[in-house]
Amino acid sequence: MLGTLVWTLVAGLLLALPPGRAAVRAGRRPARPRGCADRPEELLEQLYGRLAAGVLSAFHHTLQLGPREQARNASCPAGGRPAERRFRPPANLRSVSPRISYDPARFPRYLPEAYCLCRGCLTGPSGAEDFRFRSTPVYTPAVVLRRTPACAGGRSVYTEAYVTVPVGCTCVPEPEKDRASINSSLDKQGAKPLLGPSNGPGGP
Repeated sequence: MLGTLVWTLVAGLLLALPPGRAAVRAGRRPARPRGCADRPEELLEQLYGRLAAGVLSAFHHTLQLGPREQARNASCPAGGRPAERRFRPPANLRSVSPRISYDPARFPRYLPEAYCLCRGCLTGPSGAEDFRFRSTPVYTPAVVLRRTPACAGGRSVYTEAYVTVPVGCTCVPEPEKDRASINSSLDKQGAKPLLGPSNGPGGP
């Protein structure tokens, strides 16, 4: 009688336990790590200022950034009415269009970049485009802060990285082979057709 009572109590206790409790404890997933917040902008500015020493800041003001639509529609300012010498900007600035590079994982997020508008180079008093030369971007090394996948104290970790940024354009002589090809294509464009639409002599 006593043995039967003991077994009845044991069975009741086992039934009272929530089903699969032990299995849930054993198979419980580890807690998900909290999201890694970004560093405050003020702190990033301080860190970047110590590294860059204002180089890109000065370059930013030199480019005189304008509206994006204006930069997108810019074209090579070859020829045109010559302005007074004292009011005319240098050719290397007239043939440059500032553009903005954006990278959310970089600080600064926005970087101004120079883009060469002309294929050739602006020469002469009227600023005509000379295809004997090629307009080539000039690069300068720069330092930025790059966000890494690492997280410390709930904040993203940044490391310094070095990049090259186009800051202007310069003129280099076109190789002889390419120069001959360009001159040939220009001669064909300027040649006058000898035959008219009806295979007769072309008009004056």
